[in-house]
Amino acid sequence: MKTDQIQALAYQALSKHEAGEFQSAEILFLEALYLLDDKENNLYQMIVYGLGINYAKQGNYDGARGCFEEGRMNARKAQNIPHELEMHHQLVVIMRESGEYEAAEVLSMEEISYRKEQAPDDFEGLAVAYLEAAKIYKLWEKQSKFEKMIEKARYYTEKANNK
Repeated sequence: MKTDQIQALAYQALSKHEAGEFQSAEILFLEALYLLDDKENNLYQMIVYGLGINYAKQGNYDGARGCFEEGRMNARKAQNIPHELEMHHQLVVIMRESGEYEAAEVLSMEEISYRKEQAPDDFEGLAVAYLEAAKIYKLWEKQSKFEKMIEKARYYTEKANNK
């Protein structure tokens, strides 16, 4: 099957997902992945991302986690840093949403460090990463860490707005 046909299948999956037809979308995402075996291909990475988001909407945190972990590795191999950072962020979100606060904290701190290293001028991305860390600490009832992260999120939000 040609790439344009796979892309059309992925768009169908996305349409189903946006319409709230998550199970139908999942089938289409999986079919597209089955047909496209080039893991470093941007299309493959976007399909994995879509499937991960779809799994998250269905409450399938293990499936979402698997997608985001695979997507992060594939993006790193392909040197697609923006996509790798997004996959990493979504992995943090999934860990928080599934109540795995310790793992979410570790991944969140890794994300912040990696963002500072790879995209130090992406103030918006840093603000979002710090906000996610704040959410983790708020739910985990670690007030002092929550306050520290929310302050960092504000700082980077201001920097992004003044850019």
